[in-house]
Amino acid sequence: MTDEKWEELKRNYYLSNTVTITEDGVIDFSVGTYNETEFNGAKVSYDEYLDIQRFSGSRRECFAKCFYDGRHGAYCKGQIERINENKGTILFKRIFVSSMYGDGTFFDGKEDHVWMSRKGFEKYKVSDCISFFAEVYQYLKTGNGKELDFAVRDPEGIENIVSYELPSDDDLLKQELGDLVCETCMYSEQCYRDPCIAAPGWRKERIQQLFEMAKLDRKLMEG
Repeated sequence: MTDEKWEELKRNYYLSNTVTITEDGVIDFSVGTYNETEFNGAKVSYDEYLDIQRFSGSRRECFAKCFYDGRHGAYCKGQIERINENKGTILFKRIFVSSMYGDGTFFDGKEDHVWMSRKGFEKYKVSDCISFFAEVYQYLKTGNGKELDFAVRDPEGIENIVSYELPSDDDLLKQELGDLVCETCMYSEQCYRDPCIAAPGWRKERIQQLFEMAKLDRKLMEG
């Protein structure tokens, strides 16, 4: 995004409850989100917060989806890979995430390399598989300059589980395409998605068509 375009965006949405998608990623102008962001003791003004968003690049997409579309909550399943006793943290190498849109429709996703506070997980050890509910939040990380990202905290309902499966990339792609099909459907304002009120089989066929096109495009891009 050019500096001119950035200045125009700020003029149009400064201090407003607006979330906009740009070529540099999602920019959230909401003062409420700014106030909720965990800055870990750093003094960050609203203007600096906007600039940090602009240069934060790619962030955790699934957690971001939970944050903006899933009412900040997520149901998670993961296997503990590491425990840092000194910092009081644990690491999930891969984590399954499920949340819900405002209309009651569920969506799934996955994230890699997720650190959390060990509080609540004290009795668990490396290699344990567990499930829990958690809050998704935005925070400032400073390991490589100032960047904003998303993480999970305040786990509840923690339980041991035998194992868990992560959705495949194809499953997640079909899920995204399903959302796109429903959003652009002529019945979108009358339908709650389940059950679909379009012609029998139409939604499934449309998703499959878009999926095959997306796979072909990916194959061509990879050479």
